[in-house]
Amino acid sequence: MKYAVVEQRGQGTYWHDPSPYVAKLSEILPKLPPGARSFASHPEHYDFSAPRCVKDLRPQELPSAADDLGHYELRFAWSGCESDVLTIRYKGVSSVHITSDDGGPVELSDYNSVRLDEVLPHEAGCSHELRLTTGTVRVECADLTASWAPISS
Repeated sequence: MKYAVVEQRGQGTYWHDPSPYVAKLSEILPKLPPGARSFASHPEHYDFSAPRCVKDLRPQELPSAADDLGHYELRFAWSGCESDVLTIRYKGVSSVHITSDDGGPVELSDYNSVRLDEVLPHEAGCSHELRLTTGTVRVECADLTASWAPISS
């Protein structure tokens, strides 16, 4: 990530600091497409005590590529909690990169959750990078929409 800080300090211990990214948001937001702008600027996005914060969300699946129409979707939920699910829909996807820290597959588990993310301007529209506990997901696209809905929907 370019601005947000995720630093491993020990086995299972991390330092998270979104403040460098949040400080740059006033410069970044006008350069983002509308959906990405709305998602990145949501007041709870980086508030670690808020119900709409992305930190600690667990990916439900990690598709390896966009569909034939250039759409890609990620869903995240709180581990072991019957709460809302965050769905992020990407349109006009030009690339999807999923990498693990050890070079193997990125495991879906309660342990492998979102540490922080960044939405940045990109020549395609925007990029969205999500730092997981043991890997990274980066999507470059024309725009994205993010919505929260009950887990049963």
